[in-house]
Parts: sequence; structure tokens; C-alpha cells
Amino acid sequence: MDTVGIDSAREAFFGEGRLPVMTVRPPVLQSWIRCTDLGLGQRLLPSLAPLPDGDLRALRERHNALRRLCRPELETLAGEARETGSVVILADGDGMILDTLGDLGFAARAAQVALQPGVSWKEASTGTNAIGTAIAERKPVAVHGSEHFFAGHGVLSCACTPIMDPRGAIIGALDISGPSTIGHGHALGMIRMAVDQIEHRLFRQRFDDCRVLRFHDDPAMLGSSREGILVFREDRLVAGNRRGLALVDRHWDALDESSIEELFEERAHHGAVLELRLGTGASAVGRWDAPAERSGLANAHFEDSFGHKNSAFAMRDAELIESALAEARGNVSKAARHLGIHRSTIHRHLGRQRQARAAGFPDGRQ
Repeated sequence: MDTVGIDSAREAFFGEGRLPVMTVRPPVLQSWIRCTDLGLGQRLLPSLAPLPDGDLRALRERHNALRRLCRPELETLAGEARETGSVVILADGDGMILDTLGDLGFAARAAQVALQPGVSWKEASTGTNAIGTAIAERKPVAVHGSEHFFAGHGVLSCACTPIMDPRGAIIGALDISGPSTIGHGHALGMIRMAVDQIEHRLFRQRFDDCRVLRFHDDPAMLGSSREGILVFREDRLVAGNRRGLALVDRHWDALDESSIEELFEERAHHGAVLELRLGTGASAVGRWDAPAERSGLANAHFEDSFGHKNSAFAMRDAELIESALAEARGNVSKAARHLGIHRSTIHRHLGRQRQARAAGFPDGRQ
């Protein structure tokens, strides 16, 4: 958006209380509305001090598996960031910045507006910004200059993609931020490709008692980070990546609900390669992983490597969901955003509670 256009949109929204729906991109406008509803004021920057060194070390230690997982992409993107006077940022699933790499000069200037490790960039803390808004929207987002909620953040241009685990939980976010005076039109595409690679590696780890299908409608994509991946326990879909779900026209709420028969049929075998007819009517090629390919890193459960308490595929345990619902006063959408999971996961949890109570278990557990 041009500077005049965004300035006019800000005056309409913040000054006159009008919705500039024709001049502001939908993710940005929706974020402005959320931030206003939170009671934030756009004129003054929030006072945000980074975590003390000891707390930051503890935070990084808790997210050590995520930091190791993302390190190759961080190092690669850092070179690009240095050339464009920018920084690449890794945040956790709550928007807390863990690491920044890239141009040291811009990093110093960014620290003046609290864009540094140990500071939360979720919307509730720092308004509309690529990290917080990508997490809130659960999709890639770019925020340029005065599209930021706080006027003082107009010096930044940022692009971010959330990192999703095989069950659709947000475990982190990858961002490139630089000065708004420099064009960064390629940044969002670079970040999306990097996150594709990160999420693809998550499927190297073990999925107990499951089958992993790798497939694509373009045979050249099979085996690349662009391939679709779906995981089935018996005949039930229990995990997948964004590409795999998109190819079968499903979203994260299809997990635990969709069967193999609903999604595709195997038409022919050519050695290890399958011809598939997808439920959408499209054709694809794919292959099932051999069990040895799913042995994982140190043969560890995916959830265990990120500090989750459950067995494989458990998004959060019942106590965590119940706590989030209590804090959100029963608001399922708010609780889901807090946990970084899809609303359907909480609805399924509530459904199991109702079934358990109907079966004679008063606390909702069997």
C-alpha cells in the first residue's frame, strides 16, 4: 500500500471510527479491530522491557528443540537479511522472540522499539505486527510500515509465517524484519519456503502405530519439502502438513474425523509408487513410508521433543485445555488462540467430557 493510502486508512479507522475496508488488507484490518477491542491505543508505544538474562536463558532452554530444528533456515536467511539490512527472527508459539540474526546495525535500531530477544510480539503486547498477527491468523502475514497498529512501529517492514506441528498446533514463528524504507517484497515468499522445510523435517520423527503417506499432484514434488504428507492410524487421519491437507481439501479440523476412503483411493501400484485418485477428483502420485523411515531422531516422540506431556498426537492434555477454558471464561475461540490449537480440538475434548458424564463418570473422565 502507498503511504498516502495507509495514512488515509489510519485516519479513517483511528480518527473517525470508520472501517476502511477498500484500502486496508483484511488481515491488517482484522488485527486493528482486535487490538482496539483489547483497549490498545495506537499513538504511544508500549513500554516493553526484555526478559532478564537468566529468564531469557531459561526460555531458550525450554525451546531448545525448536531452536535446533530451525537453525539451518535461520543461518541461511541471516545471510540474506544482512544483505538487505534486516534481521531474521525466531519466536515461540506465543510470540516471544527467542533469537535474532542478521544485520547488527538494524538489530540495534530495532531494539529501540523492543524488537529483540526476550520481548513478546503477540498482538496483545505490541499490536498489529507480522509475528503476532501471523500467530493470531494462523497463516503467513506481511505488515509494512504504517500498517502496524502502533504509529511508532511504522519504521518496520515485517513478514512472518507460523510454524505448525503435525497436529496443527503453532509451535513457533519465523520472521524477517527490516526498515520500511527498503522494499522487502520477496521476504514473505522466502519465509514460507523456509517454514515448509522446517515443517517437512518434523515428519522424520516417529508416529507410533501409524502409516505416513507422501504424495503430490505433481510427481516432481514427491520427496521435496513441497510434498503433501498425511498420517493415518488404522484408517483415520491423525496428522498432516498444510500441503497434504490442502491437496485433499481439508483443514486441521479434519484430524480424527476423516478416513482414508473419504480422502483418496489407490488406483495402481508401480513398484513403491502409487497412483491415487483424491476425493476432490484430482489425480496424484504417492508412496507410503517404510517403517524404518519413521524411526525418528533418537527414536523419540515428536511431542516429547517439544516438552509436551502426552503420547504421540495428543495436542494438549485435558488439564491444560480446561485451564485455558476457565481463563477464557468458556470462550472456545479465545482458549484455542491461547493454546495455539484449532477450535475443533477443544470441541472434541468437550464432547468426550459429555460422553464420559453420560456414561456415569461425574468428573468427565473415564
